[in-house]
Amino acid sequence: MSISTRVRMRIEWGLATSFCVLATILVMLCLQPSMESKALAGDSVQPPLGGISVMTLTTGQGPDARPTECAYVLDTRGARLFVYAVETNGGTRTLQLRTVESIPALFRSARPR
Repeated sequence: MSISTRVRMRIEWGLATSFCVLATILVMLCLQPSMESKALAGDSVQPPLGGISVMTLTTGQGPDARPTECAYVLDTRGARLFVYAVETNGGTRTLQLRTVESIPALFRSARPR
């Protein structure tokens, strides 16, 4: 096994572990009942019928007055995690889909082999 293969495997393992931790946090947030109907950064919003939860967080990048934000959407019916970035271009804010991950595949990839 070459050094570049080991480095790549460590990076993949780190990413898989990070996604699993994020998925676990989102699942735990979905289990808590939501009391308010407004969405604030860092809060979880769960519709009355369930199935989809949304959480927004700042990425720690960008100016303090307008930091870069991400929206994490957990679809429990399809067992998928969607990650969107909120981008600001000339005063216009848009959502850009960054990745779609299968929750079971994330957990499978994070298991030790």
